[in-house]
Amino acid sequence: MGLNPFKESNLDDLQRSLKRFYDDRFGDTSKTLRGWWSRFVKKGREKVTLMFIPHSEKQIVNFHISIFSIAGFFGAIALTVVVTSIIIVNHTSNTKEVSRLKLYGASSKEHLVKYREEINRLHEIFQKFKPEVTYLYSIIPENDVDSLWAKGGPAQPETKNPDAGDHAPPIELLNIEEIDRDLKITKDVLVKIKGFLEARKKILEYTPSIWPVNGYIISAFGERTSPYNFQKEFHHGIDIAGYPGAEIHATAPGRVEDIKWDPVLGLTVSVKHKYGFTTHYSHCQRVSVEPRQKISKGEVIGYVGRTGKAMRHLCYYQVQIGTEFVDPVPYLNKLPE
Repeated sequence: MGLNPFKESNLDDLQRSLKRFYDDRFGDTSKTLRGWWSRFVKKGREKVTLMFIPHSEKQIVNFHISIFSIAGFFGAIALTVVVTSIIIVNHTSNTKEVSRLKLYGASSKEHLVKYREEINRLHEIFQKFKPEVTYLYSIIPENDVDSLWAKGGPAQPETKNPDAGDHAPPIELLNIEEIDRDLKITKDVLVKIKGFLEARKKILEYTPSIWPVNGYIISAFGERTSPYNFQKEFHHGIDIAGYPGAEIHATAPGRVEDIKWDPVLGLTVSVKHKYGFTTHYSHCQRVSVEPRQKISKGEVIGYVGRTGKAMRHLCYYQVQIGTEFVDPVPYLNKLPE
């Protein structure tokens, strides 16, 4: 039959069983701890007599105090010393930190002054640089140079009322905002200039730009007196003197359009280039190309002679744009390599 803990007789049996189990397992330890605590309390309650004996013949003063009181007194002193030491250490550390922050603050002020000077100096440099950007921007056709620096900027801040206690932003902050705005505009300008130059790079590559002969000009473009009949005439090219048999170079890439003999101009080579350019090389001694042949800039197409009515060895060089002859001198920017 099982144990029913709700019956009073069975509950007493359960309590006695638990007490016997506790006494068997922890009885000796409990007795030892109770005995130690009793001796500790008894020892702590023992009285100690403190006697103060003055050097003069006065009454001796006696104090009776327990060991617990003495231990509490010295414990309080020790705790006070420890807390005071901690406070002193923290105070010293805080004092050093405050001193370091003061030094850092002074150094920060010096750095701030330098930063302001550098910002203002950078602003002045960029103001000197803006005209150069404006000039480059003016190269690009169909652009409004006058409103260049008025575009893309943020709205101007509203004017603050000084009576309301508001402070205007420092000049350095305004300079930084202006530099940031101008740099963005400059970036857009440079992107447009890059596109403009890339679009015209091919035009420059196919534009006549070198001397056809290593020599010197003896007759310029324009009105002159004819060396043949001594009458006024318009010279549609330039005469470049050279030694007999000197190489004649094509001044731009193109295709040989014609090789012909003319009673006045002698042996003439005509080269067709892109973008409407045509160049003519006359008074050749002989040629080294054929009609419809593709040639590159600087390629030898003939040799200096005095064919036709030439009075000396020379190359009569003409530049034609569409149907109009132009002065070749602006297109002679370097000697052939």
